[in-house]
Amino acid sequence: MNLGVGEIARLLDVDRTLLKQWSFHFKEYLSSGANPQKGTSRQFTLLDLQVLIYVCEYWEEQPDIESIKIGLNCGNHIDSSIYKNMLTSLLPIFQEPYENLDETWKNVFLIGGMCENLIDEFALAESFKLAGDILLESSLSNDEHCEILYPIMYNYRHSVELYLKAVLPAQKEKHHNLQILFKELNEILKNKNVTVIPDWFKNLVYEFHDFDPNSTTFRFSESGIFSKSTGNKGEFMIDLQHIKKLMSWFGQSLQRIRYLQIAP
Repeated sequence: MNLGVGEIARLLDVDRTLLKQWSFHFKEYLSSGANPQKGTSRQFTLLDLQVLIYVCEYWEEQPDIESIKIGLNCGNHIDSSIYKNMLTSLLPIFQEPYENLDETWKNVFLIGGMCENLIDEFALAESFKLAGDILLESSLSNDEHCEILYPIMYNYRHSVELYLKAVLPAQKEKHHNLQILFKELNEILKNKNVTVIPDWFKNLVYEFHDFDPNSTTFRFSESGIFSKSTGNKGEFMIDLQHIKKLMSWFGQSLQRIRYLQIAP
């Protein structure tokens, strides 16, 4: 990511002429783009910005340039909170991968491109279930049940949908109807005579469909919680450990069904 003179001057709230002076005085700490050949526009890297923030912080009417250079030589500019906050405000969420990216970058992940095929729909279903599990355990350990119950239920409901779609033939039309997906799965398994779906499996799918038929109940506050089949708008209790156990069984069952290769 490169920034022009105008962008840097605006970020540091300094005159463009002063910025050019800094580029000259501290050129040994800046990239070549900060002092290009005549006729070429100046371009500053984020590391250049880190240096210039430090310079700006210690620049005075009669600056001690050598003292600032000593600070730069000591690396005093590297842990600048001003730089970190400014960097956070500048960087996009989706960035071009850095050239020096390796396994030591624990907080960075690659998506898209060559990584696109690393996760299929079944793996995505597993991911949403895992997210639900992690949130659930966090809520129990921190006594935050109410604050994150909806995200827990959304992740579980969405994983159920993805699990079913992952083992079924590709859908002609995109939809969120769990009941239709279950019936399709049940019909295929009956025809192939490979297994019988237990009641708890069907009940889990149908309950999610009953309370969240369009995958919106746990995403939007205005949806409201009620049984679509009975119209019951009373209060309902959810046992988190109970649903976690059911989701574990569900994931294991779909894993076994997956290896039956029921989809053509």
